Order: sequence, then C-alpha cells, then structure tokens
Amino acid sequence: MLMLRSIAVRLIMGLTDEEKYFFDLLGFAILRDVLPAEQVARCNEAIDEHAHLLAPHERRLEGDSRTLTSPVRQHWMSGLLGWERPWCEPFRDLLVHPRIDPYLKELQGDGYRINQGPEIVTMEKGCAGHYLHGGGVERPDFTQTYRYNHGRMYCGMTVVEFMLADEGPGDGGVAIVPGGHKSNYPIPQSFSYYEEHQELVQEIHVKAGDAVIFTEACTHGTLPWNASHQRRTLIYRYTPGSIAFGKDGVGAYPQAVIDDLTETQRAVMRPAGS
Repeated sequence: MLMLRSIAVRLIMGLTDEEKYFFDLLGFAILRDVLPAEQVARCNEAIDEHAHLLAPHERRLEGDSRTLTSPVRQHWMSGLLGWERPWCEPFRDLLVHPRIDPYLKELQGDGYRINQGPEIVTMEKGCAGHYLHGGGVERPDFTQTYRYNHGRMYCGMTVVEFMLADEGPGDGGVAIVPGGHKSNYPIPQSFSYYEEHQELVQEIHVKAGDAVIFTEACTHGTLPWNASHQRRTLIYRYTPGSIAFGKDGVGAYPQAVIDDLTETQRAVMRPAGS
C-alpha cells in the first residue's frame, strides 16, 4: 500500500529536484525494480513463444570497429503489440508505466507519444556490439536533441530499455558516456568504435526488472556480450507529441490493434501532431 501511495504521489508531483539534477548531469537514469518478477516472466514467456520471429539486424551495428565486431549477430524483433492475446498484453502494459511516466512528462511534456517500438533485442555469448553514437552536435534537429531552456529540460527522442535479463560487471550490453548529451564536438571515430578512451564509457549494470531511460542525444552504444546467458532488453522510443523521428513506427500497426488498446495506451500510439 505504501508503494502504491508513493507512485501516486510521484505521478502528481513529477520528478524530484535530485532526479532532475542527475538526469541533466548524466543524460540517463537507472530505475530499479520497475517490473516485478512476474511481469518479467510474462514478457520472457511471450518472447519464447515467438522466438522464431527473431532475426539478425539488417545492419552491422558495430560498423568497422575492431573491438566491437563478431560473427555472432544481434537479433531483433518488433510487432509485439500486435501479437495475439495473452502474448501482447505485457508489452502493451509498458506503453505508459507509472515509474517511467514522470520522466517522460518532464522531458517531453504531457503529450508524449511512442515513436518506435517496442522492440526486443537478444544477444548470445560473443555477440557483436553497437558503435557509440549520439552527442550534442550529432543531433542537429529537435527530433533527437537535448536542450535546457527556461528552467526545464527538453528532449527529442528518449529511449526506455526494460531489462529482461541481468547485465552484470564484465557482461557487456548497454553502455553510456555520462554527460555525452552535452558534447559540442563530433565524436572521434576511434572513440565511437570503442578502440580508445574506453575508461570514459560506463557499462550499465542492471538486474532483470530494472529500466534505463536516456536521451537519444547522450552518447551510447552496446558492448559485446560476454555472459553465458542470453541478453534480453525491450526498447521503447518516445518523442514529444508534435514530432517524429525517421519512419513513424505507429503506422506499422493496423487500426484493429490500436482500437484494441486501452484509452491511456491509445493516447501514446497516435501519429505525430495529431
């Protein structure tokens, strides 16, 4: 009961001054115990049921990096919201989450919307990573940029990763350059490829059920996966209600799927500017 009351207060009051400070400073936040074990299990069960749909990503996400490359490819899967019931339900439930909602409202305003996703990413032991990308000057338009004006933060695309497996020290996985969203010079290629200055890159350590939220403008990527268990992460990408980045993912779903959502869920599944 105390936890529910705390969540209700957060929804009304928004982020604390401390939470605002650290997100502005770092460009990301780690939220612990966002999903209970039962919800993690439901997500993983649904993914197992549709594992045959996982496919290698169409791009070599490590680029020409010597340190991030591997013949083992990342596998991605989308379309989760359109799966038959009950498999779609745990992913629909995450569209508007009480622990994530205060961050998105603070960063993008009350009318935030999902731009792309959700997508599942899996990595097996030895899997290749993703080169570091992002940073102030790499994001020249508001669809991906980060700004602070008139006493508040403004973010374009903001990414939420819900972790469905542990990512511990030395495992690899999601990695972020703290403060990278404020850089004013292009990222050096050797740094982007994780070949130099590796000490500046923070490997994010999380448990299944945790979530990581970051501005797309913050320099980030994925380190090669070293753990014996499969990496699983859910990616939801949000933008302010008036803009879209790239191909708007909302249009990928037929109207029947949209109509089957709750009113709250439909509110974030609308086209940009609607």
